[in-house]
Order: sequence, then C-alpha cells, then structure tokens
Amino acid sequence: MHTQRGLSFFGFIIIAMAVAMAMITAFKVVPAYIEYFNVKQAVTTVVKQNAGATPAVLRESYSRHAEISDIKAVGPADLVISQVGGSTVIRADYEKVVPLVANVSFLFQFQVEQSSGAAAP
Repeated sequence: MHTQRGLSFFGFIIIAMAVAMAMITAFKVVPAYIEYFNVKQAVTTVVKQNAGATPAVLRESYSRHAEISDIKAVGPADLVISQVGGSTVIRADYEKVVPLVANVSFLFQFQVEQSSGAAAP
C-alpha cells in the first residue's frame, strides 16, 4: 500500500501566506535598523574626528555625515552633546514608527551614545 506524501494545496497556501507576511515585515523593519546603524556610525566618526571640538562644530560635522548617509531620523539639533571631564559625549535617543498593515505599527526606540574617551555602553 502506498501512502501519499507531500504538501496539500491548502497547506502550501498557508505556508506561502506565512512566508509572505514574514517577508513584508522584514522589508519594513530592516530599513529602520540600517538607519540606526548609520546614525551610530556617523556619531562614532564625528566623535573620533572632532575630539575636543565645540558643539557647533560637532553638529556641522554630523550634518555632513547625515546628508551623505541619508539619515532622516536624527538631525544635528537632536544630538545631546556634553563635556564630561576631558571627553566629549554625544547621545541621540529617538523613536521610529514603522507602519505594518492598516492601523498596526512597530515602535522602535533607539539609543546611540559615544564618548571621545572610552566607548560608551
């Protein structure tokens, strides 16, 4: 006796829908993380290249990096720049809302902090 093996048509449709939803979610979420890593890289580069500079110089340098990297979520005015001891600390906290379907959205909260001394946590 031979038993049937394989996937039924309805099983295939269910799996295809699950894969499609996962792909749609990934296509919407990945750009938010790419922008986060671009912000992180821009802040790190600004701190390393302009150690000891004034906040205005740091913001101008970040502005150039943000324009090159197409960063829209964090502008130069959003950076919190402080002097701690002999090191400069730049911090950016921001939220990104990514609409998924209809009234369902993802809310991401990102924090970037970099110090000219030791790396900030």
